[in-house]
Amino acid sequence: MSYQRMVWAPSLALALALTGCGSKTGEADAAAAAAASNEAKIADALSAMLPSMAASSKVMDWDGTILKQGDGPYTCMPTPPHQAKAGLKSPMCMDAPWLAWAQAWNKHETPGSSVSALGVSYMLAGDSGASNTDPYAVAATADNEWVVEGPHLMILVPDPALLEGIPTDPANGGPYVMWKGTPYAHVMVPVNIPPRAAAGDAIADALSAGNAAMAAHAKVVDWDMKTLKEGAGPYTCMPTPPMLKGTAPMCMDAPWMGWAHAWMSKGAVDTKALGISYMLAGDEGASNIDPFAEGPTDDNEWVVEGPHLMLIVPDPALLEGIPTDPATGGPYVMWKGTPYQHVMVPVAD
Repeated sequence: MSYQRMVWAPSLALALALTGCGSKTGEADAAAAAAASNEAKIADALSAMLPSMAASSKVMDWDGTILKQGDGPYTCMPTPPHQAKAGLKSPMCMDAPWLAWAQAWNKHETPGSSVSALGVSYMLAGDSGASNTDPYAVAATADNEWVVEGPHLMILVPDPALLEGIPTDPANGGPYVMWKGTPYAHVMVPVNIPPRAAAGDAIADALSAGNAAMAAHAKVVDWDMKTLKEGAGPYTCMPTPPMLKGTAPMCMDAPWMGWAHAWMSKGAVDTKALGISYMLAGDEGASNIDPFAEGPTDDNEWVVEGPHLMLIVPDPALLEGIPTDPATGGPYVMWKGTPYQHVMVPVAD
């Protein structure tokens, strides 16, 4: 993940205006160039998120200029100017917790109470690199674990204790904690979608749910809990349930495995940490309000979702501010008000 200090500086256009120079033709050319530049910045900023989220998202430049208004929960920013000049890309789209986090980071302040809920930020265009250990490193060194990440999301929680159990090593192929031990610790979640599995290959089907780089480390079990592939990583992947005709494999970490056992037994959920589950092959549908609905009805808000992640946290209060409507195009809470509520996070339209 790459950031630049948010310094609100006067624009070049204003500086030129104060000189009293330039013809009307020159002004018109400058205005046209500025408009074209702004359109390019808007397109760059919105490339960080899903096209379905673009219409409702605000776009803000690094000098604070609003390039596009939006009434949705996300604010997108283009690639920082110094990186854009070098031909690099690292646009990002942030929700309210992430904007508060970014302002604190920019001021070298502790986010503290300004971040009180789960935050989800999109960087689906990838980034130009950051240190995995130093929040303010600007270039790679021999010992700062510089990481250039492809398409990914970033997850933020108020309490760093909720990140326990998540690795810090980017080489594990799945989520990892960046800047652990600092006030700016967060989870990087790579989302490189693997190819569709061939019909009849249960292992390939299961692994198609996870980030492409997870395959080597992930364990695979079938729905009888028989091990099909050993794995030492933090994820267990399962093929599409045998009762379904379509595709719905999933890869779960330890918190999600506990959640799944509770859901299958209709028991209590005892989640103590952030859980991240992958369903990058999409699913065959579920009710948005009834955890045990087996098919669509006129009033159970049946949703068929494409590639997505699912998030769980111990405290339902951390989900406040996240909509429940899948039509928003971004993250939404499924099964809200039940013990099995979780956040659905689409990563492709």
